[in-house]
Amino acid sequence: MKNRFYNVSAVLLVTCLSTTSYAQRGAMQPGSPSGFKTPYQGYPGFFDTNLADHGSLVVEWPPLILPLIPMPSIAVDYGVSDTLTVGTNALISTVPWLAGAKGISLKARTLVYGTESLQSAATLYAGYLGASEFSSSWEVFTANTAWKPAPRHVVLGQLMFMNFGAELGKETSVDYTNIRFSTAAAGGGYQFLISDTLAVSSHALAALATSVEADTIAQSLSADLNATSGDALWGVVRISADLRTETDWLVSLGGIYFHGAGGQVLPWFSASTRW
Repeated sequence: MKNRFYNVSAVLLVTCLSTTSYAQRGAMQPGSPSGFKTPYQGYPGFFDTNLADHGSLVVEWPPLILPLIPMPSIAVDYGVSDTLTVGTNALISTVPWLAGAKGISLKARTLVYGTESLQSAATLYAGYLGASEFSSSWEVFTANTAWKPAPRHVVLGQLMFMNFGAELGKETSVDYTNIRFSTAAAGGGYQFLISDTLAVSSHALAALATSVEADTIAQSLSADLNATSGDALWGVVRISADLRTETDWLVSLGGIYFHGAGGQVLPWFSASTRW
């Protein structure tokens, strides 16, 4: 599992460097920072196409599902160039080592195409967590597109592919379990730009197909689900009001809904800053 993470990390690096080189030769027209402008520009998000500005460092502090339930994430992004942003989840890359375990999280986003009204970006996330009798790794690829048909309107589209694997116990133990999870999802969103610093956004992402496999010493189990068969798959919807302050903070307040996890709408708060 660790070797798979290293392989994906190498592909991440080579793909992003080659795509960036392609962009710098003039085959693409970078839409950021001077073309595709919104209040979110310079703040990379999971659902959008934004990159960190060249030379800037962006930190998204742990989002809160209110009342005060922090998500295990401190996203750190750095703008390597106008067309390449790299980053990490600082909690995953630091906290496990303090507890005697191992953890690393990597992210790279490259601008595939950009004009004043259309922008596309590809992002690859990869991570690994390991302890004495536990290990997990994951790879997530997203292809995001943002279309600005009018000055105050932005339409978003997203495709996502994710692989996750975990091993519990030692391979020779009767308690050993190997779990593998793969999913493909599609989504979209809409942003209404009230001003240069204030906007309202909505995003939705839903699974198209999901595969789950589990192996133990005694047996193997598997299940394949898809959206057309009526199976209950996962999905997420988020709506928020977003304010960009004069001191380079981006603050969001709204609600988030997880289908397949209780079906409740929960208050949501997040804050990002940059240097």
